[in-house]
Amino acid sequence: MLHSINKEGRLISVSDAWLSKLGYAREEVIGRRSSEFLTPESREYAITDVLPVFFRTGRIDDVEYQMVCKDGRVIDVLLSAVLDDNSPGGGVSLAVITDVTALKTAERQLTLSEARYRELVESQSELVSLASPEGELRFVNHAYARRYGWLPHEMVGRSLFDFVPEEGRAAVAEHLKQVCSVDRSVENENQVVLPNGQTRWMAWTNRALTDAEGRVTAIHSVGRDIDERVAVERRLQESEARYRLLADNSTDMILLVGRDGKRTYSSPACVALLGYEPEEMLQIRTKDAIHPDDIGFLADRQAYIDDEATTFRYRMRHKDGSYVWVESVSRAIAAEPGQSPQRLVVVRDIEQRLAAEQRLKESEARYRLLADHGTDMVFQLDLDLVRRYVSPACREILGYAPEELTGIKPLSMVHPEDAVGVTLAFQSLLSGHVDRHSIINRFRHHDGHWIWVEAQLKTLKDPQTGQPSGIIGTLRDISARKAIEDQLQDANRRLQALAEQDGLTGLANRRSFDNALSREYGRARRDKKCLGLLMIDVDWFKSFNDRYGHPAGDECLKRIGAAIKNTVCRPGDVVARYGGEEFAVLLPDTDEIGTASIAERIRQAVFRLAIEHEASPKHVATISVGAISLAEGGPAEPEALLRNADQALYRAKDNGRNTVVRGSHLAPHGPPG
Repeated sequence: MLHSINKEGRLISVSDAWLSKLGYAREEVIGRRSSEFLTPESREYAITDVLPVFFRTGRIDDVEYQMVCKDGRVIDVLLSAVLDDNSPGGGVSLAVITDVTALKTAERQLTLSEARYRELVESQSELVSLASPEGELRFVNHAYARRYGWLPHEMVGRSLFDFVPEEGRAAVAEHLKQVCSVDRSVENENQVVLPNGQTRWMAWTNRALTDAEGRVTAIHSVGRDIDERVAVERRLQESEARYRLLADNSTDMILLVGRDGKRTYSSPACVALLGYEPEEMLQIRTKDAIHPDDIGFLADRQAYIDDEATTFRYRMRHKDGSYVWVESVSRAIAAEPGQSPQRLVVVRDIEQRLAAEQRLKESEARYRLLADHGTDMVFQLDLDLVRRYVSPACREILGYAPEELTGIKPLSMVHPEDAVGVTLAFQSLLSGHVDRHSIINRFRHHDGHWIWVEAQLKTLKDPQTGQPSGIIGTLRDISARKAIEDQLQDANRRLQALAEQDGLTGLANRRSFDNALSREYGRARRDKKCLGLLMIDVDWFKSFNDRYGHPAGDECLKRIGAAIKNTVCRPGDVVARYGGEEFAVLLPDTDEIGTASIAERIRQAVFRLAIEHEASPKHVATISVGAISLAEGGPAEPEALLRNADQALYRAKDNGRNTVVRGSHLAPHGPPG
């Protein structure tokens, strides 16, 4: 979308795309201030922050605004603009506007999803972290940071080994390697060092997170303080009475279970967890208290004599008949002589944690669906490049039903000019040269017109042989983006033209002339050709401005510039306003005689304009011209040619003005003093 505004900020032109997007007719907007179409917030931002930079630098790039459509809809846009002080009337601004509403909407949805995820994590009392496989912390929740007396952002970037006693670091490092090697949660317990130097035991549930290629990108950890539990276990060996005191006050349900599954002790926490009194829990065998689908976890009798701690997740039957998800840590305890081995089982309610984990998984799934697919068409090709699957998004993008596209080759719908490039992309994927490829091409829509699409392609490989078995890809319609890109290219071409044109006369400006002189000078010396140069100055022009005013002076310069342009007719000739009342003419392949002849015709053409000039001896506006031509053996630099032309011009003024002086006539007299 394009629009132009004058120095008062009022619209003087808008593109059809601008009108279509905002829903206005051209007569409804021309003459109105461009700021009227911004939201109040964007309008204030433009006035206070953007416009001062724009008027200081003459341009702005990719400024984020919100514009209000006629029907009240608000769209997100990026605006780039350039200030043209040389335009008639001065201060005209040309702006290019890109609609980024869809992108901003997606960003806001992603931000909301992430915020929900963080809210879930931060609501937990357990310690939650994300760390690199090497142990560098990338995220910690507030509970984690509070545990160590830091703020969350102060811990990010630090190594988790900084908080582990030196003697325990090797074991933690080995555990992290184990976590990265398996596709499941792994439990771990280790000591941590608090800011006051105290060490505490923590229990961690760790799981490796992997990318699409299966590479471990991070380790997700959920931890809780088990220092008291460890202390309880240690004191159990010293005194059962002390153990019972601690166990009875624990919020976790603590059980002593014999080898035959019969309980010999249950802590009072069983009431809150399962609704049973401790005496009732002693009458229930383990296999009768666990969900039938989960009993297999405890079926291995070896687990009851293993000295290592074993962690399980399973469902236990509540007194009301429902089942509660729990996590238990079971450890063998030393038996007195003559007694059967027992295990100490600490059971914790994890219903809320599992619910939170499920909500996190659902949030992540929604996020991935939005980030990876959105409204893109997903398709799969076999080795013969025949479609075997097409997602329903094809209806919106191509106008076809999935079944209409399945079983045919996509090349039949590719624009003939793009077919070779698409074929080469497919071949490079199936040959194994690349695993991924991105292409942009035109596709025929169901109604017959062509649309621009962008496809992201990936090779499918046979899991057994590793050889390519097909291609999977996503395709999206980028016609709108291509149209915007074309508009931007057109705007850039017009801006380039303005940069090389004099705003008053429409002739080439000095920058453009200097570039042409350098180019033609080099060509003339290389090909041993002539190159004519005229330097022209309007006589008594200061007096003209003083007498008739600057507007009349501008009109005088425009008429003289037009007369020069009309006299110099060849396509390769360059006419420029060199500065102020000075003009310059470049005449390729023209010797000094021809150059002087053209100069004389220009002088006469200007004289015939009969522009009134009372301060001139001729009573009309006249010009003085220095005419020179590069010949073989001439100066080696274009600047020298310009100096010689200037000297000829000065001689013309010294000779009374309204005359032409050739460069070759300077030699007997030398340069003017």
